[in-house]
Amino acid sequence: MNIHTKNLNISKNHKIILTLGMFDGVHLGHQYVLKYLSDIAKKEEAETAVMTFNPHPRLVLQPFTGFELLTTLEEKIQLLEKFNVQHLFIQEFTKDFSQLSALEFVRDILVARLHIHSLVIGYDHQFGNNRDGNYERLQMFSKQFGFKLYKLPALSGNNSVISSTKIRNKISEGKIIRANEYLGYNFLMKGKVIKGDKIGATLGFPTANIEIDEHKICPKNGVYFVKVKIKENYFYGMMNIGKRPTVNGLNKQIEVHILDFNRDIYGEEIEIYFYDRSRDENKFSSLEELKNRLAIDKENTINYFKKMP
Repeated sequence: MNIHTKNLNISKNHKIILTLGMFDGVHLGHQYVLKYLSDIAKKEEAETAVMTFNPHPRLVLQPFTGFELLTTLEEKIQLLEKFNVQHLFIQEFTKDFSQLSALEFVRDILVARLHIHSLVIGYDHQFGNNRDGNYERLQMFSKQFGFKLYKLPALSGNNSVISSTKIRNKISEGKIIRANEYLGYNFLMKGKVIKGDKIGATLGFPTANIEIDEHKICPKNGVYFVKVKIKENYFYGMMNIGKRPTVNGLNKQIEVHILDFNRDIYGEEIEIYFYDRSRDENKFSSLEELKNRLAIDKENTINYFKKMP
């Protein structure tokens, strides 16, 4: 996948069929769009392209609302690479950019810079300042500027109710299985391993403390069954998210005990894939009681993954 940033331009020699949107989560609804884009591209003998925006418009226009992302830009790129996207255009989103009208956006960017051959939009897609760009106006623009326009058929069945907002809600509630069903893959969290206070190690359960992007959504506090990807290797793990009330913790921490693993990975970036929620975060009466509970959690984690097909 060719990634284009800053001053977006591409040669007229490329026959581009483009779709655009935030694609936060790259969930099953987004995957439906990408499949349709790929099918049309094959018929047109064109190159598939996605335009997305960074930062998320909500973070620019409503910065104090506590908005959280399903996928960071890095995670989104990683996911899009799996769906035969040949070009990814990352348009910087600023307040000035948000003032562009639909006409200015189509004329000055999609046509003048990207030289699009075709455009694919969702059945209810709107864009531009005051959302003045809709299918009817795009039909006019396509005739005016000479590109083809495809309107995505409305989804039917369970996929029709999938949205990034709904998935965010499920993750915030700790309903990982349902979130994964909507995503079409296991919820992913990438982060850097940082030093902690090593309380887990003193109990025989050393943990990797994870630092994630400040805007990345974090599941509800509790213990989770996860798989951990370190370089190209996968390991089972049990992840705790919370303030660690047993040791009177004050700040939320994200830490994972990786089974059958004892290598120093401080400073490395790892990937966490969430499978299910094991239990709530609890306050235990002593470190010994916590240690006993962690032993049960470990056994539950081993048994959980043993039962998986």
